[in-house]
Amino acid sequence: MSLIIFEFNQQWMLRIHVDPILPNWFWSLINLFGDAWVVLLILLVSERRPGAMTSWILKTWLAGAAVVQLIKYLSPMPRPANVLGKEMLTLIDHPPLFSGSMPSGHAFAAISCALILVTVMKQRGVNQSYLWMIAAFAGLVSWARVAVGAHWPSDVIVGAGLAFFVVALTYVWETRSSWNHWLSSKHGAVLLVLIHLLIAVYLLVPQSDFLLVQIFQLSLACLSVSKAIYLIKVSLWFRTT
Repeated sequence: MSLIIFEFNQQWMLRIHVDPILPNWFWSLINLFGDAWVVLLILLVSERRPGAMTSWILKTWLAGAAVVQLIKYLSPMPRPANVLGKEMLTLIDHPPLFSGSMPSGHAFAAISCALILVTVMKQRGVNQSYLWMIAAFAGLVSWARVAVGAHWPSDVIVGAGLAFFVVALTYVWETRSSWNHWLSSKHGAVLLVLIHLLIAVYLLVPQSDFLLVQIFQLSLACLSVSKAIYLIKVSLWFRTT
């Protein structure tokens, strides 16, 4: 609220775009890791076995999408380019200009992904230095939304804070009522296969002007298809045994 009231939002935004520190292709690549579908893929691939934490992942993904879009609808805030003008910003990969700005869905996705990964990996006894690396990378992904000109700094802060709230809420929900048993069943396996195929189809559509990012996006689509094939094989193996 202070950033908005005292116009620090605009000053901060302009200072970042007047003198970009890193090249545009870098921010385009980092920005990809905040896409909700990419985050979903990362979390599902990180599972040791299908249905290990799928329920918590899907609950967070669905609840986050609903809450973020609801806030955007109830309190629409203009995007930076609409206020400052396109010529004042370094717009990368054609960010949205007219939809609600607050909160940042990418920041929410990146931070919620990090929170889930850190929680699960800490339970597995992973070295704490790796957990800090995940947290730092999630922060960088969130900040990429400011760097590409899609969001105000306040949007990223709100998106990150919202992630803590939703992840905590879905964690409590998960402890009381889990979907993992159903997701481990035949019907659950079919749903997961469909989700991975949907992710692959989504990622086949280029979202960046940079060839490097397009190639990386294509590799993620192939990874999603590979996970779908793996789930089909696992499901068939269980049927035969």
